[in-house]
Amino acid sequence: MANVYKNDITSVATTDLTTVYTCPAETAAIIKSISIFNVDASTSIDVTLSIYDASSTLTKNYEKKASLTALTKYEFLQVGYSSVLILEESDLLRVTCSTANGINVMVSVLQQDRT
Repeated sequence: MANVYKNDITSVATTDLTTVYTCPAETAAIIKSISIFNVDASTSIDVTLSIYDASSTLTKNYEKKASLTALTKYEFLQVGYSSVLILEESDLLRVTCSTANGINVMVSVLQQDRT
C-alpha cells in the first residue's frame, strides 16, 4: 500500500459544476485542505463545494462560501469544523462559482493505494 502526497490546483473557468479532484481507482483519499482564492480584482464571488459519492451516484452540497471578497483566500476544512475529509474510489470534489474565471482551487490530499 503506497502513500502519495499530492496538491491539485485548478483554475475554474466556468460557472458550471466543475470537478477539481477525482479519487483514483483502488485508492482512498484523505483531504487535508481545500482552499479557494478569488483571483478577481474587484468582484465578490459565491462558491459552493460539492461532493459526488460514486457508490450512491449522488452529488451533495458540502458548504457554500458567500461573498468571498476580491483577492481573498478561504479554507473549507477549518479547525473546529471538518478538518479532514475522506473520499473513496471515483468520488469527486466539485465546485460551482458565481463568476467564470473567478477562482483557483487547491486541494491537498494523501492518496492511499489499496492494492
